[in-house]
Amino acid sequence: MCLLGQAAYCPKGFDDVQEAAQAWCQHSLIEGQSIFGFGNVWTADNVEHLVDSYVNNLDWGEGNFLQKLEKQLESVPDSAKILCAEMMWVMLLCSSNINPKKKRQNVEVILSWAGKNLPNDEALIGDLALAGIGSAGVAYNNLRWKELVYFVLLLKNYFGLPQSERVRLLEDGNSLAKWCEIIPDNEHRQFRHMLLYLLFPDQFERIFGSSDRVKVLKSFSALGKQDIKELSSFQIDQRLADIRKQQEASYQTLKLDWYVSPLRAFWQNTTKSKDATEEQSIYTTLLTFLEQAHTEDLHTKEYPGTHAGLTMRVSFGAGNQAHVPWIGLLGTSQTPTKGIYPVYLYYRANRILILAKGVSATNKPLINWEVGEEDQTVEQYFQSEFKKTAIRYGESYVHAVYDLSDELEKEQVDADLDELIEEYMSLLGEPINQVQEPSQPTYDVSIQKQGEFESFDINSITSDVFLDKNEIENILSLLRNKKNIVLQGPPGVGKSFIAKRLAYALMGKKDRNRVEMIQFHQSYAYEDFVQGYRPSDAGFELKNGLFHQFCSKAAKDSLNPYMFIIDEINRGNLSKIFGELMLLIEADKRGDTWQVPLTYSKDLGERFYVPENVYLIGLMNTADRSLSMVDYALRRRFAFVNLNPEFKSEGFARHMIEKGADEAILAMIVSKLDALNARISSDVANLGPGFCIGHSFFCSKSDTGVYDNEWYSRIIRFEIEPLIREYWFDDPTTVRSIVDELLA
Repeated sequence: MCLLGQAAYCPKGFDDVQEAAQAWCQHSLIEGQSIFGFGNVWTADNVEHLVDSYVNNLDWGEGNFLQKLEKQLESVPDSAKILCAEMMWVMLLCSSNINPKKKRQNVEVILSWAGKNLPNDEALIGDLALAGIGSAGVAYNNLRWKELVYFVLLLKNYFGLPQSERVRLLEDGNSLAKWCEIIPDNEHRQFRHMLLYLLFPDQFERIFGSSDRVKVLKSFSALGKQDIKELSSFQIDQRLADIRKQQEASYQTLKLDWYVSPLRAFWQNTTKSKDATEEQSIYTTLLTFLEQAHTEDLHTKEYPGTHAGLTMRVSFGAGNQAHVPWIGLLGTSQTPTKGIYPVYLYYRANRILILAKGVSATNKPLINWEVGEEDQTVEQYFQSEFKKTAIRYGESYVHAVYDLSDELEKEQVDADLDELIEEYMSLLGEPINQVQEPSQPTYDVSIQKQGEFESFDINSITSDVFLDKNEIENILSLLRNKKNIVLQGPPGVGKSFIAKRLAYALMGKKDRNRVEMIQFHQSYAYEDFVQGYRPSDAGFELKNGLFHQFCSKAAKDSLNPYMFIIDEINRGNLSKIFGELMLLIEADKRGDTWQVPLTYSKDLGERFYVPENVYLIGLMNTADRSLSMVDYALRRRFAFVNLNPEFKSEGFARHMIEKGADEAILAMIVSKLDALNARISSDVANLGPGFCIGHSFFCSKSDTGVYDNEWYSRIIRFEIEPLIREYWFDDPTTVRSIVDELLA
């Protein structure tokens, strides 16, 4: 019932897996029966037992995943344990980087808690049924507990539906995919993609890793990385399906798969080195390396000097065989002691080979790998799998793990390395020397906001704000020379609006990818802004703050200006937040020649600098009584620009008329607000010019589209009157008089 259509072409051989999935859909999801023949176990009651004992009782203590799961399920009925075992069987169906023997062992262990054995059924637990159809990646194994939580919550919601609704969902893949959006963590779980492919292989793609889905969409469409982040998983599904249709029409065949030629070369690195390893693959070199690692031979001169255009370095140690021999692949200007690089790490004692996103431990690299929630450091992996510290290289990030009790699969090894090299080349900004393929038509779907990358100059900004051209030119000149400015003024003068327009004008185009905006507050700290330790699954982990990350991003694109905007800059404890940046943000202290160790640097080799193409704009509300004076050290590093109410400007008048306000309303606003601001400015004992009322209170659209006395009165009563009451909090008579004058 689930598998209604013809599956998209799958070079892995999907028939046996498809038949097993179809049997499970019918017997378990629809009829509620055990796929292994143990009776009625796929029920709401059994799922509820798993919710109570597992989802609501997660174990953060000692032991591996199965050891902790056994303790959590001790008190549940055997039927719930059988259900959990069969859920694990479903979760492992797709993964091709776990061999059938290990899959059977995982399921059999859970079944044994209920006193049951695996059935002797080749169609369900044979090698062909469990061979897998695609790589699930390291994260799927390391975060299997999260995937199981997701599956349990999905079933809880599923069995909470009427039978007719369940059947409807299993008849329409799009309905099921949309429904899945109610399940917590739906956007981050790989099992979500696997489940939809197993049930509807004619509608969904054999791409289980989130990063691969993003890469395909980026390569075959006009979407940028940030745009894709805004899409839901279902929206990505729809776009991938449309791309497939376009490619099938382009190549005049249905036998297309993302992981084989011709499509693979358009999104996944197919780089091959001229003098690289035998058969244009790292595989033979790896076999030689692993064999030599168990000898006393430390010589490396017989190894290739390059692979895929990267310099190859091999090390077995000095004097004695190292505990962790390695093969590193280095790009231009990257070294093992100061840089990042793809690296094979062989942990001999554990018989595992890790392909890692290598990070220099000797000196802090100037660029960083892009990592997300699912990325684990080598240290975190060792703590999770072995409950011990990694001997070395714990700071690097795991990309793939190979258990050497099994034979290395050449195809998988090469695919994993190709993927990592492509990411590496992208970070370094170096071209990828790909195998030539025919020119690829792109899938023309864009969710970029209109005009996002349109040109933007000083004339563009004068049409948006109420400052004259000379004022804008002066501010931009200050920004170019000083690199740091503060826009200060009373509420409603459009500080944040003007800041973004200044950023676009300095860039020459409206590129939001190079603009970041944050807001300081009294709890904001150095650890949030620059660097500090933050809680993680493994305890505490050193994390780079938002400004540190922004500088790393800007350093990779040094020819283009980047703008960092700090709203309410005077609300934070600036000396504590900025730390070493008090030195590094100075205009003449930019660049790597001024790099310094940070507070949390492990040694003098770990250094940081602010790139020359980073500009800062601070925003400061001069009417905030709760704030003290700005640190003098910061005042010396920023140029301060006053923004004033512009009720009398030509720009404000033009804006109001264009919106539809008549001249009488405009004249009343200018007259009454100008008089109020004159009164505020003259009260120097309590207020002063910094407390004036800005023009932007009247610049937003009317919800009715009408700009009349009623619209004006609403703004006075609900937006400006509260400010007046705060200004003269101890003089209600004056407040009443001012409000009456404004509304008269």
